[in-house]
Amino acid sequence: MEKEFFDITRIRSDSRFQKYRELGLINEMVLRNLQIKYEYLELRKTHNQIDSIFILSEKYHRAYDSINTILFRKRNTKPVADT
Repeated sequence: MEKEFFDITRIRSDSRFQKYRELGLINEMVLRNLQIKYEYLELRKTHNQIDSIFILSEKYHRAYDSINTILFRKRNTKPVADT
């Protein structure tokens, strides 16, 4: 079963999302990591794994190892909203 990724751009433009962000209910780091994972899948359609990670590390100003950890380290699922 393949993980389903959401259209981050559509979610961010939603008025409810904007309200939740204003209230401080959105965990920006989790959202950023979700965006990185989505972009990685898109990059892999045209680039190899190393190049894809390097492109993301440059775009998000993170070390190569940080992007690699975001993509491949097994973690407990964290909610998008802080509670």
